[in-house]
Amino acid sequence: MLAVPLVLALPVGVLVGMVGVGGLLLPAALAGPGGLDPHQAAATSSWAFLFTGVVAAVVLARAGRLPWRTAGPLALGAAPGAALGAVVGGAVPGAVLVLLLAAVTLGSGLHDLVGRGRRPAGRSLPVPVVVGIGAAVGLGSALTGTGGPVLLVPVLLLLGVDLVETIALGQLVQLPIVSFAVAGYWPQGYVDVRLGTLLGLLAGAGAVVGLLLVRRVPAGDLRRATSVLLVLTGTYLAVSATF
Repeated sequence: MLAVPLVLALPVGVLVGMVGVGGLLLPAALAGPGGLDPHQAAATSSWAFLFTGVVAAVVLARAGRLPWRTAGPLALGAAPGAALGAVVGGAVPGAVLVLLLAAVTLGSGLHDLVGRGRRPAGRSLPVPVVVGIGAAVGLGSALTGTGGPVLLVPVLLLLGVDLVETIALGQLVQLPIVSFAVAGYWPQGYVDVRLGTLLGLLAGAGAVVGLLLVRRVPAGDLRRATSVLLVLTGTYLAVSATF
């Protein structure tokens, strides 16, 4: 079954690079029937997203598209949140992690589908709010192995942050989240370095493509298709964890 995440890694990277969502598909595939233990899936996908985080940071920095003013407080909250999530995740039963992953997957997809007609107002958030959001996203991302963007993007859009800034922040927040998540999972022996590196290289290559295409390809249709896929994946995980 590990052939499925290997096939998905490249398109997942493209989706992460273009619209900030799609990262849920990798840990979901890893934790599917015949795959890794849910703890290993979260830890290994976190390792893989180190590669997409580095790629995104380099590409966005060279393009001058990183909103550093917001990124600092966001990372300040995300780092300890991710470390706590990795420690807590190791003690949570596997079935609970699968259900949590299913809920996040389904919720993210439904949010995009229901709220797709809304237009962000481009508002700026107070620093304490940004730190709190970072902590919550770091905690949830480390628990589920989703990297960061897929949880952060819906939250920031819901709060009225500009779409382009939101996607850039989602890319940047991967680095502190997955770094501290891996540091927390590593002593517990959950990180499959070889598999995670292979997935990361594929996803990183996809992220480059996605970041290059983000301004050239209409993201609306792709985002709606991704949302439908997330809803289907979340439903599948919920059913598989129940039976």
